[in-house]
Amino acid sequence: MSSLKAVIAPLFLALGLAMAAPAFAQSLSPLEKSGLTPSDRKAFRLQVGNPYQRRMTFSLLPMLPDYATSAKGVVVKPAELTLGPGITRNIIVTFDIDPAKKERTIALCVMPKAMDGPILPRVCGLYTGRMAGRGG
Repeated sequence: MSSLKAVIAPLFLALGLAMAAPAFAQSLSPLEKSGLTPSDRKAFRLQVGNPYQRRMTFSLLPMLPDYATSAKGVVVKPAELTLGPGITRNIIVTFDIDPAKKERTIALCVMPKAMDGPILPRVCGLYTGRMAGRGG
């Protein structure tokens, strides 16, 4: 019985420590959204937040859904923003939709601008715009 306690006790300790030390990352809300548009352009209002204990500058990068390729025909306003600790701000992302395809999905990633290292925190969301059918 004592050998079982010797195995279980460290596991509970490790689990408790993992839960007590939260991992912070900038926030992007909502992370997924879709909507109709009567034209060949779609816009979404999103929120970016800073959970860090210091003022941070974030870059907002429009990408294809592969999260690796830069997306064309996408405007993010602002494309970069500086937020104080715990502050959230609205941004607008607008993109073109090919009328022949009638739908487009883009990704938007939020990254800290001035962080170095092999692993950078990045939060990404997917946004789909669909052209509404023309009624007659």
